[in-house]
Amino acid sequence: MSKESDFIHCMLIPLRQHYLLLPNPTIAEVIPLPRLTDSDIDSVWYIGQFFWRDLPLQVIDLEMLIGSGQQNTRQINKLCVINGINNEAKIKHYAVACCGAPQLITINETALQPTHDIVDSDWLHCQIKIGSNVAFIPKLDNIETHLQNSLSGNTSSDNLL
Repeated sequence: MSKESDFIHCMLIPLRQHYLLLPNPTIAEVIPLPRLTDSDIDSVWYIGQFFWRDLPLQVIDLEMLIGSGQQNTRQINKLCVINGINNEAKIKHYAVACCGAPQLITINETALQPTHDIVDSDWLHCQIKIGSNVAFIPKLDNIETHLQNSLSGNTSSDNLL
């Protein structure tokens, strides 16, 4: 018999083609897509920034960062504000563009069915199937380091490995 502690409360967040699976505590807020402003980062994965709670917040397209995004699928209409987890990156919050409202789900280890589409990525722990949906479990610490390096003009990936 399973214990309550064997289950993790997560959010399944729709991206353009896939989903993002994150534990509830990593998500600060989900908001409608605001007007974004440009910044100095010139990259397909970086969308722009906006002010959230009077702080500038960077917005990324996770699928484009991973290299699996196609722009002509679902339309981005929301932002998922993420609580930073990497203290060294000094990014308290940032946002991931998403294509709809996240769904609260409760999962356990037996519900996770790994796919083998991506085996070695700096950005993903793994890719899993939840029902018929393919979801990414990201390496948030690496993403935050990369975002910080991009903001400071240092695009080296030495800190990612």
